[in-house]
Amino acid sequence: MIRLLLADDRLVVREGLKRLVAASSEMTVVGEAATRDEVLAQVLATEPHVLLLDLFLGTPTILGLINAVKRRHPGCRVLVLNVQGQDPDALRIMETGAAGYLSKDHSRRQLIDAIQQVARGASYVSPSLASTLISGLGGAGRRPRHDVLSNREYQVLCLFGSGISFKQIAAELGVSPKTVSTYRSRICDKLKLSSNAAIIRYAIEHHLVPPSPTTPARRRKSPTDNSAEV
Repeated sequence: MIRLLLADDRLVVREGLKRLVAASSEMTVVGEAATRDEVLAQVLATEPHVLLLDLFLGTPTILGLINAVKRRHPGCRVLVLNVQGQDPDALRIMETGAAGYLSKDHSRRQLIDAIQQVARGASYVSPSLASTLISGLGGAGRRPRHDVLSNREYQVLCLFGSGISFKQIAAELGVSPKTVSTYRSRICDKLKLSSNAAIIRYAIEHHLVPPSPTTPARRRKSPTDNSAEV
């Protein structure tokens, strides 16, 4: 029996996921989480085989969260779900340690297949993303310019793209505004950008921030991070 932990801060999404997997006799939901802290607590309490993790779960640290989950429960396989829009850097997320990535256009059958595959130790990506990821693995020239950024620089890029100030970014990352300024300078140098406005425009054009202007504040945060990097 595959033990599932559902992680999404929207109750309606968790309920929907439970309905989708309820018909399968091979899996059961052993826990739910709506915050980063709850994810880590539930991973220890329930020891799931598969964690279904919302891409934008109330935190800017999905890469750090994936790493933290793997440290606490190495046997847990992380399947990232994006049910809201574009797929920002799925390859970066997979390279960080996620076992699978399922985009918003998935069917119930694809969800079940994805859970079964990652539970068996295989990797899974949505068919609509497969060719994109293969192209990305095939050569740096096919990958976006921001692929040269470190995970922390990438996170700062996404936070700037969300319209967050230097002070807010510093508080979000637990660093000083001076350190944020250093990251900003590296981003501008690597991406050949000249201003905060250019950084914001780049992030928006490359779908690195949530698309909906009516999205709650939690969706303004970056989807990726490496908490071990400073």
